[in-house]
Amino acid sequence: MIKNLGTYLHDFIAMRTEEIGSNVLKQDAGYQELSKELQFLLKEIFKCVPIDRHPVIFAYEEKEQAQLALVVEIMYKQGLIDGVYLNRRLSGVTVNEDEFCSHSVD
Repeated sequence: MIKNLGTYLHDFIAMRTEEIGSNVLKQDAGYQELSKELQFLLKEIFKCVPIDRHPVIFAYEEKEQAQLALVVEIMYKQGLIDGVYLNRRLSGVTVNEDEFCSHSVD
């Protein structure tokens, strides 16, 4: 049951993160501006680096994106856990704070 819940949670987070990336971020002016600046800077970096070293830049960018995706997933999971905790607290349900605070999002 727990494994199925973990799989469901992982799939839900992946789907929701993709949805946010596809819809919400594309409409955010600040995000759009930073995205344009990053694209410009990456092009400038490529101009300064020999072509035979471009794969290093691509590898770095891939790892950086993977790290960012992991950060988003961990934060989203923690937000869900915190939301459940807060809901229980506000509903008057007795909550073992040590159990919630030490809960890993892995």
